[in-house]
Formats: sequence, structure tokens, C-alpha cells
Amino acid sequence: MRAFKQWLRGSAGAGAYAAALVFAGGFPPGAVAAPATSPAFTPRAAAPVPGSFTAISYHEVRDEVRDYPDPFAVDSAALVAQFAWLRGHGYTPVTLAAIAAARAGGAPLPEKAVLLTFDDAYLSFYTRVFPILREFNYPAVLAIVGKWIEQPAAQAAGQAYGEKASVLEASFPTWAQLREMANSGLVEMASHTYDLHRGILANPQGNLQPAATARLYDAASGTYESDQHWRERVSEDLARNSALIERMTGQRPRAVVWPYGSYSGELASIAAGLGMAIGVTLDDGLNTPRVPLSAMHRVLLLHNPPLAEFAAQMAGEQLPRPVRAVEVALDAVYDADPAIQERNLSALLDRVLALGATHAIVHAFSDVPGPQSLPQAYFPNRQVPVRADLFNRVAWQLATRSEVKVCAAVPPALLRDASMRAAATLEDLARAANFDCLYFMPPEQGHAEDVGALVPASARLVAVVRKWRAPVALARGIDAAAASPQALDALAQGASFVMLASSRGIPAWAERPGAGVTAMQPGAPARLVVLLGAPGGVAAPGEALAERMRGLQRDGVMNFGFRDDDFLRDQPPLVRIAPALSLRDTLR
Repeated sequence: MRAFKQWLRGSAGAGAYAAALVFAGGFPPGAVAAPATSPAFTPRAAAPVPGSFTAISYHEVRDEVRDYPDPFAVDSAALVAQFAWLRGHGYTPVTLAAIAAARAGGAPLPEKAVLLTFDDAYLSFYTRVFPILREFNYPAVLAIVGKWIEQPAAQAAGQAYGEKASVLEASFPTWAQLREMANSGLVEMASHTYDLHRGILANPQGNLQPAATARLYDAASGTYESDQHWRERVSEDLARNSALIERMTGQRPRAVVWPYGSYSGELASIAAGLGMAIGVTLDDGLNTPRVPLSAMHRVLLLHNPPLAEFAAQMAGEQLPRPVRAVEVALDAVYDADPAIQERNLSALLDRVLALGATHAIVHAFSDVPGPQSLPQAYFPNRQVPVRADLFNRVAWQLATRSEVKVCAAVPPALLRDASMRAAATLEDLARAANFDCLYFMPPEQGHAEDVGALVPASARLVAVVRKWRAPVALARGIDAAAASPQALDALAQGASFVMLASSRGIPAWAERPGAGVTAMQPGAPARLVVLLGAPGGVAAPGEALAERMRGLQRDGVMNFGFRDDDFLRDQPPLVRIAPALSLRDTLR
């Protein structure tokens, strides 16, 4: 089951709660066991892919973690058992050098190659992990946050260290100890940035977001930092940490481990220019030869997992987790009164959580046109009018409080703009907010020709977005009235999802074997998600909507959701639709 990286740090917001940052990245979410009665979810063993390897993300190792607040800690006995399991099941720990050489055409990796990585460089790595590595003769990668090692404890009062609330809870090795481990030949030092393993102010509402990818918001001027300032800030940090590690340990990092797993194509390019072509993320899954080393995937261990759970994680994803989506318009959240807007947002967050959804499709633009009939955006940009700087706030709160993946929905009218407005606008969206998926909504009636143009245009635009926000999945929408097997197959090219907007459910033609829906069942490159709704943009009655959802499940269709949610008026009624939409009962 996919693990979610939680950032246990306070985040300003409605009610001032402690936020949990979801940054496991990757799309779709990871594996779960599906009901054995569903023919569409029969487990299948994946064939080994030559040249692949699995990377594991460890953090602190302690002798006892049962009552320890850090969710990423494992105990020493568990680590020994995991290493023994790896050895007993034919896994071979490898080095970054071996991985890089294999990708360059050198000696191939062993069939079950595994990379052991340890983030944050706590003292426990020296006192507990290093002796175990020597006993097994296993190589490992240690990711160092330079400021945490360098800053004297007397100057660190009140500072948080990753999941540690203060210096009283965190301890780190000396440079002499780190140099000893570097000289052992077993431990390679990687950069975890000098001072980017923290949150910075990233919107007017006060959210703290990952310093490496967020744009710093200046509350005094109401502006965000420029591209140039962001590049200078992250480049200086990365260069400083690499120079420090080389000077103190004799090893210059060839890899950067991104804090919270937050990265982008532009950030990876900056790191590569500083000699760190290998980027280590928290995207889940196996590192096949198709996964670039600039965005290495890892298995994140949480809550000191039992050995059986560890073994299941190493087995990898057999089936993608079903998708349960709800589509919402920010027009219902927005209000000129900030207090009312926050109450509206709280209502949305509570409802999405109660629905048990996996994805929230959030309109990044207003349905109310602006001057000259231009779309109004809910994010700062240089091309179209801004109704409010709201998308960043809503997307962040949904991810951290309601624990869903956020799809940024863009209207089809944006693609019909003959100028470069679409590319520049979506580039600004990527700079301004965290989201997991870019969803191109279905063309309106009378614009059927847009379906053919959607494929190349959306592929070009999602590439622009990934420069500033990675990883971002691509989703394309189509109305059931315009759908055909050929159209679905075309929209599936290069996409993670095809969203079928339907008032009734699956079209009759799609239920036949060999139709487009069957081709996009779990395991195929793209998955079909049926978005139910009523004609005319009116929410379907709760009982009727729930029955359609249950009917889809009876037919073996597990990826679905609904449009036109009116969360302020509880329409459709939560009590009716939550049991049919939620995955909680399905996953028991």
C-alpha cells in the first residue's frame, strides 16, 4: 500500500491545525488489495523488468519506536529483520555508482537490485545503522541537511528538524563521524539541501509549503518571488551544501534527495548543473529503465511496518488503487469576505474527507467570465484576469487535510485561444500551486472538433506544467455524447486518465468486450474514470446517483466519481452518496 509522507508541522488555516503534508508524489496512488469478487481486479504478478531496481526510504532508526512520535522511524530489530529478508529473498543492495554505470551501458544490475537510502542523517545512522551495514556488508546512501549538522545546538532553539519539533528531539553525527562512514566504502553522501528542508510562506492565507519548490510570498508587498530570485535561492543552497559535504567528508554529492519529495523539472536541471544529475524523490514504484535517474522512485517506510507489510511493499504495485473523484467549483468557495470564504473552505474540506474520495477535481478558473469574456483565474498570472488568489490555498488544504490528490481543471475555452495565452497561463498555475494532475475538461456542445485537437495541445501544455511542478499526471475529458471507442483510445495516448462525463454511466457500446473502456481497465497505460452527473449541470438526486455508482461497481467499473457537487447545501446528500463512493468499505 502506498505510503504518504506527512509533514508534521503547523500550517496556518481554518482552525489552525497541525497539517500533514502528502508528498509521496506519483500518479495514480499505490496498490491496495481489491475485493476478490471483482473480475476487473484479479491480482496479477508483474514480470521482472531487466535493469530495474527498488529504492527504499528510511529515516531514523531507534531501539524502541512504539511510543515515539516520528512516523518514519523504525526500530533496530525491524531493520535487521528487513535486511535479513532482503538477503533471504535474493535482493542485492547496490550503489549509486552501479546504477549510474548500468544506465550508461556498463555492467547490468542484478535481477533484484535494491538501493538503501537514509534521509536526514540523524545520529542514529552512525550509532545503529552503520554497524548493521558493516555486519551485512550492505552499501547505503545518507542524505545530509547541511545546516542541521553545522548549526550549534545553542543557536537552534525552537527550530524544527524534519519531523522533530526541536533540537531537543534531534541529534546529529559530527563531521568526523560522517567522514569515517564516507571512508568506509559503504556509505555515499547525498545532498538533502542546506536549508530547504522546511516550509516557507507560500500564499496570502499563511500556508507553509516546501522551500525548494514553493514561491516565497511577501505579505508586506502582496507579491511572490520572481523566477530569477527563486533560481538564485535554490541554486545557492544546493551549491553551498555540495561544497560543505565535499570539504568535510571528501565526497562530493552526485545525488540530491528532495525534501518532502517535492521537485520539478526546472529544479532537477539546476541540480544537474551543479553535478547532481541523480534526483531522489518520494514517487512510489519500481525504478524501471524508463524512470529517469533525475526522478528516482522510492518505497517510503512508515510506522515501523511489520515484516509482512515490508515484504508486500517490496513486491510492488500489482493493481492501481481505484479512483473515487468529486468535482467542485471554486466559485462556491470564493467570497469577498475572507471569514466567509474560510468557512466555505472548511465545509468543502470536511465534505471531501467524509466522502472518502481519492481525488478532488478543482476548477482553477471561475465559471463567471471576466472582462471581454475572458476566463477569470483563481491564481496569480500574467495573461487573464484574477478573481482571487485561492487555488493554491484550496489545493494545499485538500491535500493535507482531506488527504486527496488534487486535479487542476482547466476549461476547454483556454485551448481555443490561438495565442500563447494557454501555455503561459498554465505555466503560472504550476508556479503558483501544488497539484497532482492537470485535467482538460470536455469540450462544450458544438465544439466536437476540439476532441481531436485536445490530444496534441494537452500533451504540449502538460510538458510546460511539469517544468515547474512534477510529477503531474495528464487527464483528458470527453462527454459521453461525443465518446466512441476510437475517441477514447485517442485521448488515452500519453494520459493517466480519461474522464468520461456521463449522466447515466457507461454507454451501452462500451460494455461490449474490446471496447475502449475495457482497454483502459487497471494495468493499461490510461484508466477510464466515469464522472456521473445530471444533464444541465444540476446535481443528480442522491439516491439515483448512489444507485448508478453501485451499478458501476456491479459491472466491474471501479474508477468513478461525480460532478456538480454543492457542498454548501449538502447536495447530493452526503448520507446517500458517501457509502457508494467511499473506498473504506471496499478496502477492508
